[in-house]
Amino acid sequence: MDNSRVVITGIGVLCSMGRTIDEFGEALFAGKSCIGELEGYEIEDQRFRIGGQLKDFDISQEMADVDTKRTLRYSQFSLVAAQRAIADAALPLDRLNRDRIGTSFSTAAAGLGETIHIEAERFFRRGDRGVSPLAWAEFTPCACTTHVAIRFGLRGPIATHSSGCVSGVDAIAWGVSQIREGKADVMVVGGADAPFFKFIWAGLYRSGILAPDPGDGRGIPRPFSRDHNGIVLVEGGSAIVLESAWHAKLRGAGIYAEVQGIASVEEARPLWDLDPNGHAYAVTIKRTLEDARLRPSEIDWLCAHGTGYPGADVAESRGIQAAMGDAAFCVPVSSVRGAIGQSFASGGALQAACAYLAIKHQKIPATLNFTEPDDDCRLDFVPNEPRVARVRRVLVCTAGVGGTHAGMVIGAYEE
Repeated sequence: MDNSRVVITGIGVLCSMGRTIDEFGEALFAGKSCIGELEGYEIEDQRFRIGGQLKDFDISQEMADVDTKRTLRYSQFSLVAAQRAIADAALPLDRLNRDRIGTSFSTAAAGLGETIHIEAERFFRRGDRGVSPLAWAEFTPCACTTHVAIRFGLRGPIATHSSGCVSGVDAIAWGVSQIREGKADVMVVGGADAPFFKFIWAGLYRSGILAPDPGDGRGIPRPFSRDHNGIVLVEGGSAIVLESAWHAKLRGAGIYAEVQGIASVEEARPLWDLDPNGHAYAVTIKRTLEDARLRPSEIDWLCAHGTGYPGADVAESRGIQAAMGDAAFCVPVSSVRGAIGQSFASGGALQAACAYLAIKHQKIPATLNFTEPDDDCRLDFVPNEPRVARVRRVLVCTAGVGGTHAGMVIGAYEE
């Protein structure tokens, strides 16, 4: 029994750009964006009233039972994304050994914003009796994972990951490791975040990392572009079903793609002190390629983190050049953040979905909102329009606050 090959057999997406993988893919290659004006609460500085909001989401329309209505918004996103991925994989849970099916979900902010907005407000207004007895269990980061495991009866290995913007790839990596080590046959993995609560939003735009709307009629964010000015947040969830290749073939599953390599690195620098030379980006890329046993020239598309935050864009560009050598100027590089925004923990599975779609359609998604490259970002960034190309292997790069980095190679599955 060979567990060394891990494949993707199901994808579930939940964001304002699409609710199914086909809808998401159509929007991605049409150059559409998740991002629009936020609704539901007041924002003092109107320049920051932009984000990717799920304005019509109602958990009761997805899962009509009282238990799911009590869950916090980020856990609801995880549940729906997992349900869609499991259905997409045609995973016959009632006929499989659920002791061999694990769960690995992730979140960057967990239920912090919603808890402060609802429970803390009740506490300060009514004291102890104002706090729900279920609050402590719901706002912990592990809630998003355990709700998925409980809902679908998954009794295998379980873990929750919270490492900023790389959380989603970390969840995938842990799922891959469980299958490679023979501890699971199937892993349902993904991530979710719900940042659109007033306290969270105030903290983020006060930090200086959010992109203000410059009012010039062009979209934001603007990854790698000379006029990049920060990130734009979106909410939602994403999930993928991972299986060992032999298990997928045994049950006759359709295989989307293979996770061929994966790695992570920490800069170990002060929290906000990003290395401008991109050394950790470079090390992450090299280790990911080593795990996949690939050379830089064998990558057909580099799906960059590319958030639109100037310092991070420059560091990533330099890291790509250092890691890829001469191939850095031959391999197309683009960021899907102009379309999907900065989705925190859901970004890992969303980028995996983008990689699969690029392989399926033999087309590279564009870097939207691009004018001309920053002086220190001089790669082939596939500006504004998707590009028809031969795509067999995609290198996905992610990075997060605190100097965390993660990468993975998604490749076409071949017998």
